[in-house]
Amino acid sequence: MTTIELFFDLVFVFMVTQVTHHIESHPGWEGLLHALLPLTVVWWMFLGFSWLTNAVRPDATVIRLLLVLAMMAFFIMGLDLPFAFDTDGLAFPLAYLAAIAIHCLLFLTADRASARTAIIRTVPYNAGAGVLILIAPYLPQALTWLCWGAAVLLLYVLSPLLGGIRGFVIEPHHFVERHGLIVILVLGESIVAIGIGAQGAAVGATLALGVVLGIAVAAALWWIYFDGDDTRAETALESAPERRRELLAIYPFGLGHLVMVIGIVLVAAGTTDAIHHFNHHTNSWWLGCGTAIFLLGHAAYRALLGTGRTTERLIGAAVTVPLGWATSFAGWATTAAMALLLSAIATADHFQIRPGTRSQPVEQDDK
Repeated sequence: MTTIELFFDLVFVFMVTQVTHHIESHPGWEGLLHALLPLTVVWWMFLGFSWLTNAVRPDATVIRLLLVLAMMAFFIMGLDLPFAFDTDGLAFPLAYLAAIAIHCLLFLTADRASARTAIIRTVPYNAGAGVLILIAPYLPQALTWLCWGAAVLLLYVLSPLLGGIRGFVIEPHHFVERHGLIVILVLGESIVAIGIGAQGAAVGATLALGVVLGIAVAAALWWIYFDGDDTRAETALESAPERRRELLAIYPFGLGHLVMVIGIVLVAAGTTDAIHHFNHHTNSWWLGCGTAIFLLGHAAYRALLGTGRTTERLIGAAVTVPLGWATSFAGWATTAAMALLLSAIATADHFQIRPGTRSQPVEQDDK
């Protein structure tokens, strides 16, 4: 992992902050989709740059300058995210198309001819999604939603199936490390959300307890993800044949991490709301649903890689939403319930998989 990659990933923190704020300020289903659909589209191209630095070493000056230009494009997308569904939001799709062009240009400098060929096959799908979100705000509302849905379908379904992903370079250690860093950054944003929720009031016993419970939730999410899974995921990628390695990069890493990121975003929004309504009724579905979504995403990630048990995560996902509703009478009750549940899952997993007895990836034939 190079410092320019670490620097590049910081723009995604701003994107997540914008998404979290939009969800908090627009608590209905429409507001939720207005935040998550742009995040889903941006996530695809953001991960594209993770694939890029597997194939192109970002040491040359020109490469670094182009990565900084791409950072600017992603920052503009984040800045314009609240307006992505409006005719005033022209900057969002234009910045998206600019990021696609820079991504393709950088990939064409790759040493492997197969990587250069692969990116050319995927550009029509990436650009097609950009054009769909460019024209979407100018259409009737039903067609606007249809365009955004079609853009997601184009990126996540048609591009891997028809465009093909054969030929891309997947270096296991770098790939796992880069995705782990993204999870750390998104969890960091959830910590910032706790500070924002606590802002403007003197720290008394009530506020201190709220902060402690919020950080306990974030810490439990971190523990669930990083308690050896990164090492086992790297082993799974290393042992997989090349074709299967490419599929693993798309599904457990691409889709699985997207689900986990969405879960953490909702947990951050729910934690902020819980601190605002510490002794009053809270929008518990954010915290409960966010926790469930994260656990489902991590269970899918483990199952597809064959790196560990999923039972505790699936059971936890099944009970978090009703548990959230049951404790919605006060923010402290919901936050405490999620912290205890997540801590129980992390603890059970930690003692079930001890050093020296870590579950090994399931070997599968490349068919």
